[in-house]
Amino acid sequence: MKSKVAMVVLIALLVGASASLFWHFRHEGKLILKPVEPTREPEALPEGFLPPKFPWVMRKSNAESDMFYPSFLPRKPEVVFSIDVSANLGGTLANAMVDGDKIFLADGQGVYALHRDNGELVWGVEVYSDSLEGRAISHPQPVTKWRALGLWRFVRACGVGNFLYVATSSNLDLGDAFLLALSKENGSVEWMVELESEAGASSRSSVTSNLVVADGRIYVGSVRDEGYVFCVGENGALLWRSEVGGIARGLACGDGILFVTSEPSTRLHALDPKTGETLWIFEHDAMLSAPSYRDGKVVLADSQGGLLSFSSEGKLLWRRSLGVGGDVNCDPYVAVGAQRIYAVRSIGERPLNLFTVDLDGNVGENFTMESDEDGGKPVASRDVVVLPVRASEEGKVHLLWRGWAKTGEFSFPNDGWMPVVSAAYGEIYVLANPGKLYKLADIEKPVISSVKAELLEENLVISVTACDSGSALYRVLLVYSVDGSAWSYAEMEVSRRYAVEPVGGYGLEEEVYGARIPLQPDTTLEFYVVAVDHAGNYEVSGVRAYQVSKG
Repeated sequence: MKSKVAMVVLIALLVGASASLFWHFRHEGKLILKPVEPTREPEALPEGFLPPKFPWVMRKSNAESDMFYPSFLPRKPEVVFSIDVSANLGGTLANAMVDGDKIFLADGQGVYALHRDNGELVWGVEVYSDSLEGRAISHPQPVTKWRALGLWRFVRACGVGNFLYVATSSNLDLGDAFLLALSKENGSVEWMVELESEAGASSRSSVTSNLVVADGRIYVGSVRDEGYVFCVGENGALLWRSEVGGIARGLACGDGILFVTSEPSTRLHALDPKTGETLWIFEHDAMLSAPSYRDGKVVLADSQGGLLSFSSEGKLLWRRSLGVGGDVNCDPYVAVGAQRIYAVRSIGERPLNLFTVDLDGNVGENFTMESDEDGGKPVASRDVVVLPVRASEEGKVHLLWRGWAKTGEFSFPNDGWMPVVSAAYGEIYVLANPGKLYKLADIEKPVISSVKAELLEENLVISVTACDSGSALYRVLLVYSVDGSAWSYAEMEVSRRYAVEPVGGYGLEEEVYGARIPLQPDTTLEFYVVAVDHAGNYEVSGVRAYQVSKG
C-alpha cells in the first residue's frame, strides 16, 4: 500500500515538474507587466491637439468669413445664455460679429460690445444723438457704459479688422457719410474720415448695408445714382473712390480682385482693390445679388432665382435654376463652404428646400423644411450647416449634418423676424428678433466609459470606449511616458469603420478607440487618455503605470 502511494506521489511530482519546465520554455523571454503606482500627473493639453477656432468678423467678405466658419460646430448644442439687446439695423437684424472675448452688435443709431462669456455690456457708443436719454430706457444696460458722439448720422454697416469700423448715412442733407474706427477694447474713436462725393454729384454719399475689411483696407458702397465704392486704409486714409452706379451693395474680395454688384444693375464689376480701376464688367440678363468668393470662383444669385458661378476672369461657369431667394439688402440666402454651396430655395411650391451644390455646379442632397417655414441665410462650417427659418408662429434654427440630415433644432419667439446666425470659436449666435440674442454652445466634456490595457506579444494594446453626445469626438489621444521621459502623444484609431460616416460623425454615439505601444524590458511605462470633442472640450483619464520585465 505504501509503495502505491509513493508511486502516485512520484508521478505527480514528475507531472508537475514537466508542466513547470514546459511553462519555463514557453514563456522564457516573454514580457511581463506589473501594475505600479503612477509617479506623474497629466499635463495641460497643447493647443495643437484642439480643433482650430476662428472669429466671425464680417457679414459679406472674403473666402474666410462669408457665412463660412472654417472649423467645427456642435451637432447638439444648448442655450448658454440669452440677453436683451437692440439690433434693428435699417429694418433688418444686425449680424453679431465676434472677435476675441467680445461680441459686437449695432442698431440704427449706435454700436456696442458685449462679453462673449456672459453677454454683459462692455461699452456702447451712441453715434446718432448727442444724448443718452434713449439708451437709458433701452437695452443693453447699464447706460453708464455708453458715450454719445452726436454725428446725426445713422449706422448702416459695421466690420472688424484692427478696429471696429462703423459706416454711416443720413436722412438729412448734413453732408457726406462718415467711416469711423473705434477701439475694440473701449469704443474710443481712433479716427474718422468723410466719404466725399464728387463735385456735382446728384446726392451726398450715404453708405449701404455692406462693409468689407480685407488685406488692410475697408471697402464700402454708397446709395443712389453714382453708386460709389470707397476704399479706406486701416490707418484712416481715403485711398480711392470708384463709381459703379445704382446702389452698391454687393462687395467681395478674392484673387486680388474686388467684386462689386449694385441694385438694380445687372452687371458684375471687377475692380483693382489697390486703385479702384475697372478690370472687367460682366453683363447679365437679370439683377445680381451680393457675391461671395471661393477658390477662384465668384458665387452669387440672380433675381430670377438662379445660382451662378463666375471665374475670377469674368467667365460664366454655370447657372442652376434653384429658386434661390435673398433679403432686402440683396444678400442671397447662400453660404459658400470649403467644398459645397448651400442655397436656400425661396421661390416655388412649398415645402421649401436647402440645396447642396458642389463648386462645379452639381446639385446633391437637399433638406426639406416644414410647409410653414421660410429659410434665411445659412451658416456653413466644415460639417454642420445652421439654417435659420421663420415659421408661422416662431423663429427656428435647424442644425444640419452636411446640409441634409437634421441633428438638432431650436425655437425662439420672433415676432415675424427672420433669425440671423453667426458662428465663432465653435459657438453659434442667433438674433431671433431685434431684442434678443442667444448663444448656443456645447460646454460638456466627452465621456470616457472605460480604458482597458492588455499585453499582446511585445506591445501594450489600449482600447478606450468614449463618446460625446453634443459635438462628436474630434480625436482620442494616448499620452505616454517611458522611464519618466516627456509625455508623447499618439492618435488612437476608431476600431470600427462604416462605409458611410455616421450622421454627426464618429463618437456622437459610443465608439471604441485603440492604440498600441511597443514595450521594452526593464522599463516603467505610464499613460493616460484624452478624448477631445469638436467644440474643444476634453476629458482626461487617470494615469496608469506598469513595470515591464522579462519572464
